Amino acid sequence: MNPTIRRLLREGRPYFGRLALGTGLGVLAGMAPLVIIRVTGLLESDVLISRPHWNVLVLIVVLILGSQIVGNAASYGQAYITAFAGQQMVADFRARMFDRIARMPLREFDRWRPGELQSRMTADLGLMTDALSISLPQFVQTVVTFIGSLAYMIGLDWLLAVVLFVAAPLVAWVVNRFNRLIVAGTKRSQERIADLSANLVEVLANQRVVKAFRREKFERDRFANANQRYVGAYMKVTQFNQTQAPVLAFIVTFAICAVVALTTREVGAGRMSPSQAFEFWAATGLLINPMNRFSIFFSDFARAFVGAQRVFGVLDLPVEPDDPPGAVPLPSVVGDVRFEHVTFAYDEGRPVLSNFSAEMLHGEVVALVGPSGAGKSTIVNLVPRFYEPQAGRITVDRTDIANVRLGDLRNAIAIVPQETQLFNGTIADNIRYGRLEARDDEVVAAAREANADEFVRRLPDGYGTLVGERGIRLSGGQRQRIAIARAILRDPRILILDEATSALDSHSEALIEEALDRLLPGRTTLIIAHRLSTIRRATKILYLEAGIVRETGTHADLIAAGGAYANLHAAQFDR
Repeated sequence: MNPTIRRLLREGRPYFGRLALGTGLGVLAGMAPLVIIRVTGLLESDVLISRPHWNVLVLIVVLILGSQIVGNAASYGQAYITAFAGQQMVADFRARMFDRIARMPLREFDRWRPGELQSRMTADLGLMTDALSISLPQFVQTVVTFIGSLAYMIGLDWLLAVVLFVAAPLVAWVVNRFNRLIVAGTKRSQERIADLSANLVEVLANQRVVKAFRREKFERDRFANANQRYVGAYMKVTQFNQTQAPVLAFIVTFAICAVVALTTREVGAGRMSPSQAFEFWAATGLLINPMNRFSIFFSDFARAFVGAQRVFGVLDLPVEPDDPPGAVPLPSVVGDVRFEHVTFAYDEGRPVLSNFSAEMLHGEVVALVGPSGAGKSTIVNLVPRFYEPQAGRITVDRTDIANVRLGDLRNAIAIVPQETQLFNGTIADNIRYGRLEARDDEVVAAAREANADEFVRRLPDGYGTLVGERGIRLSGGQRQRIAIARAILRDPRILILDEATSALDSHSEALIEEALDRLLPGRTTLIIAHRLSTIRRATKILYLEAGIVRETGTHADLIAAGGAYANLHAAQFDR
């Protein structure tokens, strides 16, 4: 059995009860149309040809209406129950995919485009939803009607029934051939829609850059090209789907013509009564409809199969290691951080840090300075274990962080990034993100410490103001003060700042500098430094080049030494 199908069956076990009930109702719904076969014979023999028997006519009407009521009710029940089970299964997949993405190591996450992940959670799950909620219920009913009609035909005249199935090998070959084409085409189509989603997400995230460089037409054309590639791939799948049905219909119609001719011959020879012929034709009619629809169902299932493969591809991604066996707790962190001969590379053979050693002790404000690519961001990403070093170790309070409980480690750390990242909620929600159980008065106190309370209270909805996607409704300085309030509320022992004032006006910078003066004391602070004011605040400066500490000391000491730091400082600030 195909591994994807085997896994789908395994994943579907919790829903087998509902699916079994839905299948039972589907069997009942599929059997209801079979009444028409018998009714056709009665109409021909007892109502239309001979003298009408009104009691038979009443029975026929009751049978028709009754079968319709029972069939429709069973069909509704099956569709609802199966769709419910299918939606629950897909919802479970969706939640697990989100959890898997959220727990992906950053090294793995950086390899994915956000639009690609978005496509797999929407378009690929959509293929599975359509198959489970729509195609599967109809498929069950269609199979039952097909088998019932075939059994009735064999009971009437098995030789005539066999005539229809002379074409079966050809039908099977056509279906198999088209399904291969549909699977390949669907894979291309899903890749194209992923490209389209990635393009859209990228442009939406960089709208200001697009407008600043007047690249609206360029992006429009780029999106249009990606859109046309998706349309082309989608239409190729549509072409296969729409070609398959008429090809199969022609083959089956040819077989029907042979059946009609042979049935007429049998009636003329006296080997079959007219009523039996009518019943056989009615059964043939009920048989043909399922045969034509099977191609549609199989193509839907083929597309769902592709979607399932891509969904499982996300579910099988590695997750960030949580707690190793025998993980050590960090109940009360002092904040002494040490790097001991650490080597780290994003790509094998190209180390960013080489035998890097340094210490950042409790209460120190350590500025990481150096040219682009020196390893500053890598250092601050290693402390919360966003990445794992290939060699050496990093300790907090002399305990290797590779052996501690990840929750304890990260609970002791707060990060204020250069590009503030807020969520589409209220100001209070974004501050409380630092400590979810915080009371309202604690949220306000943190905002006051971050010099944010004043501007928040001037807003119409105060702390209930919605900040918009990525905080778009607030200014850069306001967003940064909210981020600092979030860090203050967390009350971390280790604070990481990616130059919180580098892109702000002088007024906002002054307010944030004042807030930082209240936040930094008593903590171990790592700062990726760009501005002179931040560098002078540091109690220790690490000057980095190519992942190696070239100079260590205070600002005054390094300036006096006249080395690489002094030269960089002069190039940047003494103008």
